[in-house]
Amino acid sequence: METGKMINRISNRLRRRSRQIQEAIGISGAQGNILDFILVESSRRSIYQKEIEKEFGLRPSTATEALKQLEEKGLICRIPEEKDGRYKRIVFTEKAEEVREALRREIEESEAILLQGITPEEKKCFLETAGKMLKNLDERDDRHGKTAGI
Repeated sequence: METGKMINRISNRLRRRSRQIQEAIGISGAQGNILDFILVESSRRSIYQKEIEKEFGLRPSTATEALKQLEEKGLICRIPEEKDGRYKRIVFTEKAEEVREALRREIEESEAILLQGITPEEKKCFLETAGKMLKNLDERDDRHGKTAGI
């Protein structure tokens, strides 16, 4: 019981920290995380909805709605692939580029606060443990049909 409670408490506090900057931009916490992922990852490769679903553990309908809202706010657009129009590459707009720095700064500040007094070894151990926990949940969802996801 304590592990889940602690993870929820950390998550809630991170969400509260993010809310102020995200409200200034006019997006929700989940949308901010998705937008940041698109801003960072699209500089390396093409991004598609399936990757966002996997990265954030979202159901397709939830990811579709979040992307639709980001598109309505003029922060992303979906461009059909030339070879197969069913696949739509997600790209950020100039408007999103303008808020990139504010999002990045908030994420980096939160990360720095989280890691105060934490050694590199402790961080590595935490990430390994959290990764195993996530894998356990994913494997259970895969065995019992997807019930998780936001």
